[in-house]
Amino acid sequence: MRIFNKSSVLGFIIGFIAFPVILWGGAYLYYKIAFGDFDAGGAGGLEPPELPGDRIVSLDWTVKSLDGTVVNLREHAGDKTLFLNFWATWCGPCVAEMPAIEKLYSQFSGDMVFVCVSNEQAGILKKFMEEKKISFPVFVADADPPGELNESAIPATFIIAPGGKILLRHVGGADWSHESVVAFLREKLGRG
Repeated sequence: MRIFNKSSVLGFIIGFIAFPVILWGGAYLYYKIAFGDFDAGGAGGLEPPELPGDRIVSLDWTVKSLDGTVVNLREHAGDKTLFLNFWATWCGPCVAEMPAIEKLYSQFSGDMVFVCVSNEQAGILKKFMEEKKISFPVFVADADPPGELNESAIPATFIIAPGGKILLRHVGGADWSHESVVAFLREKLGRG
């Protein structure tokens, strides 16, 4: 009885070659997403979002803060412009745009309300925020968002005026600290 035949030897050789390539490729990709390209000064080569939009949305929708407090977005935003971002910790483009969102938050947190929403557990989000040293507010989705905000991909970001007009809608990673976004927000917020 032969232990090895041509098929088993060929399979072993292919596996011997493919395994390290897959292993190292996966490890490299994980490292780049989790650690490598998280630059606190920008958005890792992302383009700015397209401006502007013109749909109206009802913000009578609730999310939960990381401590479990239920927050109604309409009440939370009040008479301020809302920066609403849907994201996840496992999403590479979401993570890539976080430094730019952090920078935008540091510039406009007094004039705008920032709400970044994920479907993940609060504990996972807290740990991620601490590791990445992120200070903008993060919330857990409490219910499905209004239809106007329901996108099939993340990250998805909306900038919404106090009356519910969607000033900007962008799906995919973006450089939120880009000068075109800053100029757009200054104009919309009357900070010329």
